[in-house]
Amino acid sequence: MKNKILLLSLAVLALSACNGSKQKEKSAGEDIIESVNTTDNTGVNKQIPDSADVADAPVLKFRNDTYDFSKIKEGEKVNHVFEFTNTGKSPLIISDVQAGCGCTTPKFDKKPIKPGEQGSIEVGFNSAGQRGAQHKIITVYSNAQPAQLMLHLKGEVQ
Repeated sequence: MKNKILLLSLAVLALSACNGSKQKEKSAGEDIIESVNTTDNTGVNKQIPDSADVADAPVLKFRNDTYDFSKIKEGEKVNHVFEFTNTGKSPLIISDVQAGCGCTTPKFDKKPIKPGEQGSIEVGFNSAGQRGAQHKIITVYSNAQPAQLMLHLKGEVQ
């Protein structure tokens, strides 16, 4: 009998702990966002705009989303700056930029970008240990519509 009560208590506790995966909060740009449980293995929580705010959401528009560094020798380093404009109606906040592997390193500014203003994301690629055709994907997470965009760095390492 005691085991049944203990087991029932643990089940109730576990179910109540799982409740509440969504909550409302204010972002640095004063936009209300919906914090959805989209945490990846880095522990970064990706923020997705609430559907009510989509019409006024920022829009992240890159001049080019792909950079082809052509052919380089193994061990060379490549740097490229991806430039963008906020073409939306509210401040753009980039919450995270992630590369698919350790050989690619993005740098970005977390300050809000006002509508009509420009910003940039710098990406470095270290070709040491890399050979052949390369296609590196850099994922940008923001409060824009869409909330997730991909940049591409490609070329060949000889």
